[in-house]
This record gives sequence, structure tokens and C-alpha cells, in this order.
Amino acid sequence: MPARGVTLRRLPAMAWLGPAVLGLSAALALVAVWTDVKRREVPHWIVIGLALLWGVAAVWAPAALGAAPTAGLLCGAAALLFGFILHALGWLGGGDGKLLAVLAMWLGPADIGLALLATGALGLLLALPAMLRGDGEYRRRGLPLAAAIAPPAATLLAARALG
Repeated sequence: MPARGVTLRRLPAMAWLGPAVLGLSAALALVAVWTDVKRREVPHWIVIGLALLWGVAAVWAPAALGAAPTAGLLCGAAALLFGFILHALGWLGGGDGKLLAVLAMWLGPADIGLALLATGALGLLLALPAMLRGDGEYRRRGLPLAAAIAPPAATLLAARALG
């Protein structure tokens, strides 16, 4: 209870916060592509950074999420389960699965379908030349699937940031 004579005021609207966290998240997703192509790994700090930025948006700029935070959490949980299954089958790296899950949190139910469709198309574009080459190199080194997962999500996040 406030002391006598003290009034509680709401914090001023931070209209810049939503676009800022969306832009940073899109940039981090693209950094994940770069590191996956160069080193065939998605660093933990990128996934953690995306999750922390999502948390900031969920608390202080929920409109930037495009859906209720609980819907984003459900999308992330479903994507994490999907990523575990694909990882167990040997079709997806662990870092790629975690990246998929955290980006699904960002996209929520409204944009996840379009992003997954685009991810599938990009993944096919990545896999076909490697398979057609016939040297088996893609089986040994794997494919940088963050290059298929992150660009659609980063595009949708950037579009959301720009309004």
C-alpha cells in the first residue's frame, strides 16, 4: 500500500522496446546462421539471448509477440519436442532443435505455419545439392540447418518490428 501522499504512476510507454527486441532477435537469428555455416554449431549464447529477449518482450512489450506469451510458450514446447524427435532420428542437430524451439516461441501460432513451410523449402534447397553430389560429405559433416530455420523467422520478426 503506498504511503500517504504518494501516488503510484504507471511507467511511461516504451514504444521503442517492442521493435528493438524484435530487431535484436532477428539479428541474433541471422548470427546463428553464420555460425552454423562456418562452424556447424549454433552457440548456446544465441539461444539463451533469444530466450532472454523473448522474456523481456513478454513482460514489457507483449504486443511485439503477436500472441499471448502462453501461446508462444506452447509453440516453443511443441517445437522443442519436434526437435528432440528429429535429433533422435539423426535428421537435426541439437543446436538446430533448440533454435527452432526458441524461434517458435517468438513466432507464436500466427506465424509458425508460414515459417515452417519456408523452413522446409529452404531445407530442401540445402539438402538436394549435397545429396546429388553423391560424395556423402553431408552425412559426415551434416547440413547447416540453421540456414533453413532462421531466415524465415528473422524475416517475420523484422516485418513485425517494422509494423
